[in-house]
Amino acid sequence: MHQSRAIVLRQIKYSETSLILKIYTEKEGLLSFIAKGVRGKKGRLSSAQFQPLNLIDLSYREARKSQLRQISDLKVIEPFTDLPFNPVKRTIAIFMAELIHSVIKEHESNKKLFDFLFNSIHWLDLSKENYTHFHLFFMMKFTKHLGFYPMLDGHKEARYFDLQQGVFSRGEPGHSFFIAFEDLSAWKQLINVKFETIKTLLFSNSLKRKLLKTMMLYYKLHLIHFKELNSHHILQSVFNDE
Repeated sequence: MHQSRAIVLRQIKYSETSLILKIYTEKEGLLSFIAKGVRGKKGRLSSAQFQPLNLIDLSYREARKSQLRQISDLKVIEPFTDLPFNPVKRTIAIFMAELIHSVIKEHESNKKLFDFLFNSIHWLDLSKENYTHFHLFFMMKFTKHLGFYPMLDGHKEARYFDLQQGVFSRGEPGHSFFIAFEDLSAWKQLINVKFETIKTLLFSNSLKRKLLKTMMLYYKLHLIHFKELNSHHILQSVFNDE
């Protein structure tokens, strides 16, 4: 029997009463599970416990002939207070869950990464304001754990940021994958901001849409397996009222 804190990323319907789940665990990284009876009326577990980004304490065991672990028991560690009921936060959460599932492939423990994800989700749920920039903040800080966080050398004097190389420069890169002008200033702000200073981000909706597009490109340039996210377009539409 195993026990671990965990973060729900994805659920897929399997039979009339069961779910196949992708869950990121603190102890073993990304794992696949089967939860039986959760869509029925008499099951000990319910599908509501497996909503995207739910923070749970999980007990499970390995199956002898399958890679699908079997869930023995779970409890929600900190029930959400606002995230499921706030349409903007809910859209950001769906995007984050798809992004995490898309880029994390390791079946091994990474406590620093787990703590970052756990604290990010917790912050998003509890935040009262300034959360409309959170997906951009999250994507930038996530790159620290993925291995392509922007190198800061010369960033104060730089006029460009080379998305392909992940570095700042004074001269224009010899390709089209770079940032300059207003976008560069916003990019620098995202690098320097922290949880406690997110309120200093005051990007317009049009700039947020542009930065998300740039951030998606940055991920695509540095992660071979990275694919277009379905929730990316939904998130863009949330900031489409200008």
